[in-house]
Amino acid sequence: MDALPDELLLEVLGRVDDGLTLLDAVPLVCRRWHRLSRDPGAWSSVTVHIKGCFHYEAKGGDEDEHDGHDVIQNAARILLHAPSLRCVEFDVAGYGSDRPSRCRFGEDLIPSAMGRCRADVREILLARPAFYNDTHDSSSAYSRPAGFCHLLDFVSRRVGHVRCLEIGYLLQAGTPFERALGQCENLEELHIMLPNRFQYGGELRGRRLPKLRRLTLEPWSVLRVEHCRLFLTDLVGCAAQSVRHIRCEGSSSSSEDVLAELPRCVELRSLHCGIEGAAVSMSLTRLRSLSLLIQFDTIGRSEQDQLRAWSATERALRASGELLSLRELRLAAASWLWDPNHRQAVWRVVTALGTRTPNVTNVSLGSILGEFFHDSVLGFLKSLPRLESVHIDAFPFHLLPRLAEVGGIKRVSGDVTWRSDGEGDLSCAAAELVEFQRRRPDIDCRLSVRRSYYLSS
Repeated sequence: MDALPDELLLEVLGRVDDGLTLLDAVPLVCRRWHRLSRDPGAWSSVTVHIKGCFHYEAKGGDEDEHDGHDVIQNAARILLHAPSLRCVEFDVAGYGSDRPSRCRFGEDLIPSAMGRCRADVREILLARPAFYNDTHDSSSAYSRPAGFCHLLDFVSRRVGHVRCLEIGYLLQAGTPFERALGQCENLEELHIMLPNRFQYGGELRGRRLPKLRRLTLEPWSVLRVEHCRLFLTDLVGCAAQSVRHIRCEGSSSSSEDVLAELPRCVELRSLHCGIEGAAVSMSLTRLRSLSLLIQFDTIGRSEQDQLRAWSATERALRASGELLSLRELRLAAASWLWDPNHRQAVWRVVTALGTRTPNVTNVSLGSILGEFFHDSVLGFLKSLPRLESVHIDAFPFHLLPRLAEVGGIKRVSGDVTWRSDGEGDLSCAAAELVEFQRRRPDIDCRLSVRRSYYLSS
C-alpha cells in the first residue's frame, strides 16, 4: 500500500460516497491517509442529503419522539468540513413551516452550516414544492421558506463550479437567482420548475450557458404554463447553440410558450414534449430521438380548442418537409382517449408524422396506444420503410398474426395481453405467441404474456 502513488489512492478514495467515512474513519488509518482525506479528489463521490426532522407528540407525559436529529447533525458536519462534494440534495421543501409536526431543530443548524460551507459542489438539487396555490401569498412557508435566502446564497457562491442544477421553487426568488443562473458558465444540466406566474426582468438577456447540454422544463402545478415567454426566450437564447436534450414535462409539454422556442435549438438531438410539438420538431434537422406525449389537456382549454390544436398540428406536419435525421420515435398517452373524435384526431397526427419520418428504425408505443389503436398501430408500423425494432407496452394477443406481416422488423419487445371478459385466456395468448415465433424466426422476440386490466373499448 505504501508503494502506491497518491494519485492512485485518491482514485480509490474518490469512490467512497459516504462523507462520514471520510471524516471519521479514513483519517485514522495513518498520517498519509489523514492528509489525503482532506484532498478534494477524495470527496468526488460524496452526496449530502439535507432532510427535515419531524417530531411526534407523546402521550401520557412521555418525551416527544424526534426523527432526524442525527441525520441533520451529520449533514451539517459534512457541509462544514468537506473540501468538495459531488451533490447536495435538499429533500425537504423548506424550513419555517408552521405545521404542527415540523421540528425546528435543523432550521438554525443547517443554514449556519450552509453559510460556512466552502466546498465546491457539482450538483445542487433543491426540493420540489409539494403544491402551489395562487391564493397563497408569496411569503407563504410552502413557497418561500424561512431558509430561502440561505439557499440562494448557497447557489450563488458556486456559480463557477456547479454542473447540474435542479432549482425547485427558487425561480420565485426573482432577480437575484436569475442573475446567478446567468453566471453558471459551466452548467451542463438544468431542471426548472415553471411557476404559473413570476416576475422576470430580463436578467438572462445576453448571457451564455455554453456548456448546457440537458434542459428539463416542468410545471410547478397542474395548471397551464403561461406568461413565461420572455423568460423562456432569454433562457433558450443562453443555450440555443449548445443544448442537446430537452424534456418538457406535464402541462409544459404542450405549452405554446415552450414549443415556440424549440426551433432555435439547432443542435438538439433528443426532444420529449406533447404531440402538439410534432410539427415544431420537423425543423430540428439534427434530431435523432423524439418522444411525444398524448394527453387531453382539460386545464384552461375546452374540448373544441384541444381538437383544433391537434388538427392544426396535423396540417402543419403535412405541409412540412421530411425529418431525415430521426431514428427513434416514442409515443405515449398520459390520459384516456375514450371519445372516438379524440382518437381519430390524435391518430391523424401520428399518421402524418409517419409520412415525414422515413428513416425511423426504432418505435416505442405506450400501453394505451397498443390496447386501443389496434389497426392504426399496425398501419403506422407498416408505413415506416426502415423500421427494425418495435416495443409495445401492451398489445392484444389476437393481433399477433397481423404483426407478423410487418416486414423488416428485427426485434420486438413488450407485453402480449389477454382479457378475462371473453377474449381468450392465458393459454390462448401463449399459443398465439408460439405461433408468432414460428412464423417469424428471423425476429428477436422478447414478448411476454400478461393479463390486460383495461376495459374493452
